[in-house]
Amino acid sequence: MSWNVHIIQRKTKTYVSLKKNTRVGKKIISDYIYLGPAIDAVKILTELQVKPLIDEREISYSGEMILEKIADSIGLTGVLEKHTGDDRVARVLRNIIILRTIFPESKRKLVEVRLKHSVLKDSTELKYLGEVYRFMDKICNNLDDITYDLVKNAIKNHPIGLKYLIIDATRIKIWKDKETGLVRFGYSSRNELKSLPQVNLVLGVSEQHIPLFAKVYPGNMQDVKMFDDFIHRINTRYKSLTEKIKEKFIIFDQGNVNKDNIKYLRKLQEQGIYFVSMMKTNSARRFIEKVDISSMPLIYSHEKSENVRTEIYGKIIKGVLYGKQSRVLICYNPDLMEQKCKTLDRRVNAVRQAVKSEKKEDEVRWLISKYNLKRILKYTENKGKSELQTDYNEIKSRKDRYGFFVLFTGHSGLSAEEVLAIYKSRGVVEEGFRALKSDMAIDPVYHSKDMRIETHTVMVVLGYLLMSILRAILAREGIEHSFGGLSETIRSGNAVEGFYEHERLKNRLHIWRPIKPEPDLEAIFRALGIKVPLFDVKEVVPTNSGAC
Repeated sequence: MSWNVHIIQRKTKTYVSLKKNTRVGKKIISDYIYLGPAIDAVKILTELQVKPLIDEREISYSGEMILEKIADSIGLTGVLEKHTGDDRVARVLRNIIILRTIFPESKRKLVEVRLKHSVLKDSTELKYLGEVYRFMDKICNNLDDITYDLVKNAIKNHPIGLKYLIIDATRIKIWKDKETGLVRFGYSSRNELKSLPQVNLVLGVSEQHIPLFAKVYPGNMQDVKMFDDFIHRINTRYKSLTEKIKEKFIIFDQGNVNKDNIKYLRKLQEQGIYFVSMMKTNSARRFIEKVDISSMPLIYSHEKSENVRTEIYGKIIKGVLYGKQSRVLICYNPDLMEQKCKTLDRRVNAVRQAVKSEKKEDEVRWLISKYNLKRILKYTENKGKSELQTDYNEIKSRKDRYGFFVLFTGHSGLSAEEVLAIYKSRGVVEEGFRALKSDMAIDPVYHSKDMRIETHTVMVVLGYLLMSILRAILAREGIEHSFGGLSETIRSGNAVEGFYEHERLKNRLHIWRPIKPEPDLEAIFRALGIKVPLFDVKEVVPTNSGAC
């Protein structure tokens, strides 16, 4: 318990002390720090609140306390101890996961800087930095089971929805010299640093953004093979959890849609896993021509701002695609149509302006190619004069198709609204990937061993699990935050810690002086039932002992 001001009233004088009660069994033991007569005590109490402290340093506490509460609710320490057999290792790893979630920095900086200025320092028995890496190696072979145990506990202790499981993959960049194991030939051609290899991270996420499953795969592995292994793994080793999930879908990337991949995905339907994907433009044209916009019912409406709504119209038809009949949803978005038409006009005008300004031929042709206008604009020179021929029929043809997009699935029982909702839920996983890559800085990974690359990646995902559970709890209380906004809010609470001396005091006082939290942070503390830390004397240190 904290120290409180205790008034001692005598006949002619009033004395003041600090008092702390501690329960020992059925007894209450009281400790006192005598401050002296009231006049002197008031001065001391004032100085305790505002005077700079000896060896003063700032301590972060809010993010740690909040994520500790979530971690304890899913038994993070116990699960880690179960798979390592060591309580100290479990507590170190738990605290590193929490710190890494709050401060997305290197392990070295977390240990050598952040930990020393965190309330977690007293519960982290870490002898040296290298222990962190050795402890990471201890859990490498049990990452799947650790995640599974934590998710089971989360479902047991929190109202987590299991209506959908959305599966998707992303690339994680690795700063590594050798091409072995996970990163062999796993290079991203779209990467700015093309020399960086990569690994693949597959996530299975619920509709509440809760990562239920995570697995790291080699960087050169094909998507369908990853999904096949991932689904087989969760349907066999973790069947007790997947059976609780009502529907399981893979949102398959449009760029990977081809005959072989779709054939592969259709086989997964035997295991109860269905896919939803967007059709490529060339394939979609023949389906778009079959529908009349005026007969398409409204299947989605969302208010973007006051008096402004996004509306999508759609119609389900049956069609043969890649050799088999599929359920095809043709969608039309008027806002998307208008936006694309404006973009096309702007690009055509930009090329015309370049010709009018007598830009060089190479520059004009480069613009035409950049804006994908080769079938619309033809650049010629007539008697030394630049000319631009425009195919207005092609412009009309493009604009007539703008606003349309076509989805397809092998699930025969879904309505138009459900197909669209499932495809839009792709944003749930993509938001998770954005949070992992931006707010949590999951990559580039600087570890040199494959086992540590995998462990680092999953540890960051476990931090994302803690944050996602926190967001779900707060959402139930009517407190909405973006991932980045929530991260910033929970780490905003700090305190000042140091020592106080006074000639009237026999001992040096170890002072804990929290800075008043912002209202948003206080609301989170209230929602979780955590007491906002108050001013406290943490311990009494003899004056001649020196600072710790």
